[in-house]
Amino acid sequence: MEELFAAFFAGRRSFDQLAVDLRAYSQNGDQGLSVLSAALQEQINLGRMPYDLAMILFQEVGRPPEPVPAPSLPEAPPLPATKASDEETLRERVDAVVLSALIGQFKDLRKGGEARARQNQRQLDDALTAFRSARLRQDARNSAAGNGRPLVLGRDGREENRVGQILRDRFILDAELGRGGMGVVYRAADRRRVEAADSRPYVAIKLLNGDFGAHPDALRAMEAEARRTQDLSHPNIVAVHDFDRDGTHPFIVMELLEGRSLDACLREDSAFAGSAAAWHAIRDIFAGLSHAHAQGVTHADLKLANLFLNSEGRLKILDFGIASAARSGDFDTLALDAVTPAYASPEQLRGAPRDPRDDVYAFGCLIHLLLTRKHPFDRIPATDAMERGMVPPPIDGLTDAMQAALASALAFDQTVRPADAGAFLAAFQGR
Repeated sequence: MEELFAAFFAGRRSFDQLAVDLRAYSQNGDQGLSVLSAALQEQINLGRMPYDLAMILFQEVGRPPEPVPAPSLPEAPPLPATKASDEETLRERVDAVVLSALIGQFKDLRKGGEARARQNQRQLDDALTAFRSARLRQDARNSAAGNGRPLVLGRDGREENRVGQILRDRFILDAELGRGGMGVVYRAADRRRVEAADSRPYVAIKLLNGDFGAHPDALRAMEAEARRTQDLSHPNIVAVHDFDRDGTHPFIVMELLEGRSLDACLREDSAFAGSAAAWHAIRDIFAGLSHAHAQGVTHADLKLANLFLNSEGRLKILDFGIASAARSGDFDTLALDAVTPAYASPEQLRGAPRDPRDDVYAFGCLIHLLLTRKHPFDRIPATDAMERGMVPPPIDGLTDAMQAALASALAFDQTVRPADAGAFLAAFQGR
């Protein structure tokens, strides 16, 4: 009888099949029903089956079989609607019991410490697979009955938290780290690292918006940019490990950083602007951006949110080339946060091809923010600021060479700006 219950909880037997099997098992009159009653009580005590469902099963098994109508009798009338409704309710309760039992099995296997966890790894995987299978079959039945639950989207149309999802049978999304127009960043456990007992089992996964799956050109461009970034080995540029897809979900695998972005630094620490830490961040941006430009790679969306100060105080530049790749699809790049108007050069806002001088303009805006907490043009887009004839204010404490270099970096005329970050650094240092 235990095997019958196990098959039911694993989803291999329906409630009706279980009732038929138990009825055959309990044919020995009252004694058979007594054995069934004791078995059901044990399932209740173990927390596998609620009392009311056990009572329904007991009554169903003890109910005498319905007589088969004689051929001469008229066809039976259709069952009333309430009967169907009762069956649907019972089906829902049965589904809940099966899923609850599978969760209970999974929790039981997790108990017992690290040694037992390793011993039960296969059983844990099997239990999780059984749960997912049962849940999918439940969703399929609901969909067939017209009660399906579509993918839940956020208020802005983006997918909700996917913590717990496994990508490519390797990366297990563990915690959400942040959201943007382009996608969601998660901390993920890398199964290969876990199996190798690596002391750093986590990576960062940027799960790109589902819209990218409908734009093959954008996906190819995104993959090409990720591959190019992989070659940018530099201490001030986040390491990109891979670009991959799981079904319709493209994602980028990166090193996991601990710390906070520069926009959080400015927002949460009133003393950060102009501090030694801010100057150190500026030096790191110069170093990372100069290296990228020397390798022929333009960022195209340099902003505070894409600059990360790790727990060791080192700045890392994130998301190289993703904004440019997004332009390869029919996307609204502003809606995707692929272009940030407050940092975008006039050429970018007009849709011109990317150029290292776009990054120089954005870097000029960043220097103002990091030293004064103020944007040089009050966050007004460059095209509007140019029409208004706005001029960036000088920054107290900078040398004449620094002031001149910063003014040229913020020039609305692209030809006036330094050719790249390396040239900007040389001018900023008075060389």
